[in-house]
Amino acid sequence: MNVYRTKKEYLILAIICIGFAGFSHAESNQGPPLCNGHWHVQLKTQSATSEEKGQRGVWIPGTIYLDRALSLCAKNIVIKQPQGGEPMLKGLASQHRYELKNTSRQSITTTGRNDYVLPILGQRKINFWAYVPNGNDFYPGGYQGILEIELKNNTLISTNSYAFSYQVKPYVRAKIANSNNSWMPATGTSVRVNLGNLTQKNSKELPIFIESNSYVGVSMSSENNGYLVNLTNKNNKVPYKLQFLGQQLNLANNVEFNITNRLLNGQKMAIIFQNTPMPFARAGQYEDIITINLFAR
Repeated sequence: MNVYRTKKEYLILAIICIGFAGFSHAESNQGPPLCNGHWHVQLKTQSATSEEKGQRGVWIPGTIYLDRALSLCAKNIVIKQPQGGEPMLKGLASQHRYELKNTSRQSITTTGRNDYVLPILGQRKINFWAYVPNGNDFYPGGYQGILEIELKNNTLISTNSYAFSYQVKPYVRAKIANSNNSWMPATGTSVRVNLGNLTQKNSKELPIFIESNSYVGVSMSSENNGYLVNLTNKNNKVPYKLQFLGQQLNLANNVEFNITNRLLNGQKMAIIFQNTPMPFARAGQYEDIITINLFAR
């Protein structure tokens, strides 16, 4: 009898063990882990590059960073405006559209009206560009943009709202018109104007091309206060006149004035030099140095 009872207890124990094993297996079939993790967006406006020709646009590099788990489970990223419509940069006085491009600077696939879709393909860094047509020619100041970004697989995983600032700096540049295509350096350059025989009246024109995204201020000063001075004997002087934008300027003192129209597309202007004839002027070379400063307001 004792042997039979021992076998019975062993059999019950085995059944209990099998029952627990079956319960453990049932829990492992509840499905894959949740798709979650950290991710963020960055537009590097300080690394923007500009086009000199074409639309004279600005390219701003952007990157979306994903945790490894998210890069493996998420399928795509959708970028759009919080209120719909085209991406816009908004300033104090104006607003301007911009576009999103892929790493090859080509158009990104869109759904709906203006929702940009970027595939993830297991990548932890998704690069793209924000392209701002004529971005350097906006009126100087700060512009604000905002993006609503969705991370998706078959459903929405999470949403991120990203705001950024784009700063437009004032600029002004000039070059000698009809001579070459190079802009004068910011530190200035020297140009020689030969008026000819000072015993008679002469007039010479120096054509310049000025371009700016702002209003331009001009200052001019004459080293000899509006006189051509004999290099051998500085007591011998020949007066001359200077005209700019139709105005005759008195160079006895420093002159400052503003160009009242914006020069976004550039404008050709002329500085006209004209001497007073001096039939009895002493022979020799006469010279004056004029310093012209242009600055964007």
